[in-house]
Amino acid sequence: MEPLDSQDQQLLGDLRERLDTVEPGVDVLPQLVDALREALHAERGLAYGVDIGPERYQVSYLHIAGFPMTPEAAYAYLDGFVGTRRDCWGYFNPACPQPSQRNRELQFQAPGTNAAPLPPPQDERLTLWKTLGVHAEEQARIQAQVRANIGGFLQGCGLDGMMFLRVLVCDGPALLGWVGAMRSEPFEARELQLMRELIPSLQRRLVLDTRLREAGMLHAALEATLESLGQSAYVVTSTGRVVHANSMGKARLEQDAGLVAEALKRHLRGEPPSGELSFTPLRLNGAPAHYLAIVQSEPPQALARVHTLSSGWGLTAREMEVLGRLVRGESNKAIALHLGCAERTVEVHVTRILAKAQVESRSALIAKCFLAS
Repeated sequence: MEPLDSQDQQLLGDLRERLDTVEPGVDVLPQLVDALREALHAERGLAYGVDIGPERYQVSYLHIAGFPMTPEAAYAYLDGFVGTRRDCWGYFNPACPQPSQRNRELQFQAPGTNAAPLPPPQDERLTLWKTLGVHAEEQARIQAQVRANIGGFLQGCGLDGMMFLRVLVCDGPALLGWVGAMRSEPFEARELQLMRELIPSLQRRLVLDTRLREAGMLHAALEATLESLGQSAYVVTSTGRVVHANSMGKARLEQDAGLVAEALKRHLRGEPPSGELSFTPLRLNGAPAHYLAIVQSEPPQALARVHTLSSGWGLTAREMEVLGRLVRGESNKAIALHLGCAERTVEVHVTRILAKAQVESRSALIAKCFLAS
């Protein structure tokens, strides 16, 4: 196969740069789909992902270029189709694409109701039938099955009978995205080579985007977990810098900015723990040591403030007792066991305390206790 000329090399370099340049919060695929459509001399461009859920499949993202419809309408068409399928649609199974189809360019003609078959591309090694190992006598049967499965979708999107050039971008067996273009005539060797040369950058970028989304979910899970502890908690570096704190922890730092750093120094020197902060190492390959620091017991000063605040807020004796246990990080269930009452009764006390303290959440209430002078 002939190498790309200088103009196409420059075009390929521009496409790669779009993928390899990572800017926080920037989704590169919308602009890439349009640029790829132009580079491949295509009429349409498309990229989408599929979430494989237990109840239904769902489109996770969709970007289009050159379609005679709005992105919202295209999404409705595709998601409506995806959500009704469990088996292969088209020529692949999104839950686990065939190894022969992963991260490689493939060209094929979508089945059409009236469109006559187009001549195959010059390089038959890149045709779908060769890749799938389908004999000539089987092609008509598979085409009929595909037409029955997705014919309505293809017609609705104006894609029936068009030539497709696409890549199933995968990370192992996991489908990260369908990326491709469509036009009325077969794609030539130049377009096939452009797509082939672009695949490594496409895979790196979609893997990175997936990892970033997963990291965001893990961070959200960390935040929720630390908030649910009911105690001051921190993620801290080995130098004592706090990289994350829950709401109670932030309130404590307002009162004592050096609390965590000083306790960590003592911990790293091997000194006996002071009894207030415990440290658990957090290990991640390639990252420096971090620690999870949790305040095991709130200082007497905080509990003393509970009595002063209870008087100022007009709390009853039982409400003051509940507030004291809230400050210690106890759950409603634990408080109910200590007080010998129903958990629903504790919920009523907490609601009244929030109203009298003029705050909307337990974390805000505890923070107000710590920040009170």
